[in-house]
Amino acid sequence: MPTQPLPLRPGADRPCDTAPVLSGRLLVGGPALMPRFGDDVWNIGVAGFAGNRYASEFLIDFKSLGHPVRREAAREFLFWRLNTRPGRGPLPSISTVAAEWWNLRCFFRFLDTEHEGLRLDAVTQPTLDSYLAHCRSDGLLPSSLRHRLQVLSRLHFAAQSVVTDALVINPWNGRPLTRVIGVEPTRKHENETPRIPPNVIGPLVQAALFYIRTAAKDIINARAELTELEASVEDIHGLSLDRLEHYLHGLADEGRGVPVVDGVGRQVHLAGAPAYTYVMRKSGAGRGIAGGVYDERIDRALELLGPEPGGMDTPIAPHPQTGLLWRDRFSPAAVPHEERLLRTACYILIAYLSGMRDSEVKELRDGCHFTERSADGVVVRHKVRSQLVKGGRGTAESWVVIGPVAEAIDVLRQLPHRDALFSRPVTRDRYSTITANRMNENLNKFRAHCTRIGFHVPDVDGEPWNLTTRQFRRTVAWHIAHRPYGTVAGMIQYKHLSVAMFEGYAGTSASGFRAEVAAEEAMARLADIVERYEDFKAGVRSSAPGSTRIDNEFARVREELQDFPGRVVDERRLHAMLRTSANTLHVGTLNDCYYQPETALCRTVGGTDQPMLNNCRPDRCGNSTITPRHRNGWESARGDTERALAFVGLSDLQRTALREHLDDVTKVIEGIDRAND
Repeated sequence: MPTQPLPLRPGADRPCDTAPVLSGRLLVGGPALMPRFGDDVWNIGVAGFAGNRYASEFLIDFKSLGHPVRREAAREFLFWRLNTRPGRGPLPSISTVAAEWWNLRCFFRFLDTEHEGLRLDAVTQPTLDSYLAHCRSDGLLPSSLRHRLQVLSRLHFAAQSVVTDALVINPWNGRPLTRVIGVEPTRKHENETPRIPPNVIGPLVQAALFYIRTAAKDIINARAELTELEASVEDIHGLSLDRLEHYLHGLADEGRGVPVVDGVGRQVHLAGAPAYTYVMRKSGAGRGIAGGVYDERIDRALELLGPEPGGMDTPIAPHPQTGLLWRDRFSPAAVPHEERLLRTACYILIAYLSGMRDSEVKELRDGCHFTERSADGVVVRHKVRSQLVKGGRGTAESWVVIGPVAEAIDVLRQLPHRDALFSRPVTRDRYSTITANRMNENLNKFRAHCTRIGFHVPDVDGEPWNLTTRQFRRTVAWHIAHRPYGTVAGMIQYKHLSVAMFEGYAGTSASGFRAEVAAEEAMARLADIVERYEDFKAGVRSSAPGSTRIDNEFARVREELQDFPGRVVDERRLHAMLRTSANTLHVGTLNDCYYQPETALCRTVGGTDQPMLNNCRPDRCGNSTITPRHRNGWESARGDTERALAFVGLSDLQRTALREHLDDVTKVIEGIDRAND
């Protein structure tokens, strides 16, 4: 490999060293922060708008590439990526380019170690095949493997702009990477993020609410006590046995034990041993372990008084379920441990009950929560301000949220933080943000911790459920679409949640949450129509006026697909043929409505694409179908009517109306039975 970059190809233009790298992008700071083409380090994070990422992830350090040819080729490629729109789409996000910088270095490292520093313009298809095998040997998942290889295609697209050393060959002759890797392409608009199972999200939210409403006050008070103790240490000079004796006598008078290490943090191996440093500092006898007569006095007191795990003074609240204290007294090491759990609990409530993205949750800052009254002055709405983050672009917007989200934000405000509520102060840096990867780790630690505080989270298929930040938005969208009247954590209604989230910005197209719910509803309707088609094939028939139309539709589909016993049909084709019917399906307790405005009894004038459910006449409408799955609902209606008829004091008109309704309900039940004899 040559020791210096080759001369530019004829007609190629290299950007000048002073050319701005992020032209046309909104910067977080002033223009002085704009990186220039000739800089050895580009901080593209000044246009990143991603509070859920480490700042170092957006630093592109060309000096990390040992060879000047590699440095120049990477510089030219990344400049092209940051300033070139793919087709008619927007510029690639800062996060995307930062990830490509990592993937580019991986490819360069492979060429340097496995192919003796081969230049890009000398790469052949066998070289790329060997790189694919090399990446497979790392055990990457198909999605990660595809992202690792995408940079190769983009290097080829940028060949005319990378003047120092370009990838001339078209990787795999332009074949889609899904075929190269050997996986089925993802169906368009299909969300692959797993949903958190109901038996996991229920106790998880309950535990988070417990931390917000019960544990938070104790943790905040413990932090205040610890801060006061740390400040008082500065005033301790020398050693004082009298102060130690006074402190130990005070413990005896209060009926307390001697503080011992509680096993939290790095001192697990010392659990149960006297907390010598804490006792010395708390008593004012010294700044740390003194040894000798001081340790002997503490040991003797431990024998007389017994141990007290933790040893701090902050009172502990009773657990609302048991009436017992929810934990032992705090130790200095336990305070940051519990703060981390409390921040995670706040994250769970905010992410799940607001529908905000991970990056948007972590952009919450001081003063983000406010309230507004409705126009009539009756309803108080909770709102939060944050950055709408999508594609690396930040826009200030607001979300309507419910009470528990506001409570979580208020707790975060009282925890040690910088401007961003999810950033905690550290001694070595201005602040340290809980990043996406760290939050995933914290979420799973919180899930494991739930059982210890009385909220058991069961395993799924024999394994603990692996939580990630992406799952909360997907899960709440699914629950709102599939179980609009269900509950979570015992008290929170999904219907109430959906109304609040749709009322404000979170339901608009820019946030995308309403679109996600709509996509989930479409998938639910398709699943329902497929299930009803399978029932039709099994001989289940519906009653009510609309049954003929849908049964004829199912018969047509079955005939066209030749979907008879012993024959396997194309599932995608079946779904495509049933999707039209699914688009008009509205599932109900007493019937299913295959809505058509022209035959809808619920409307008297005009027509739209939605039925008026309050005016539904399920036993008479031409859009209605009633199947055996609805029988329980009708049986319940018959029982309610019979109990109402038993009331004493009904007027003749009321009794007549109830008898007529009972006759109608009975006819529906008999119709269900006749259709499926």
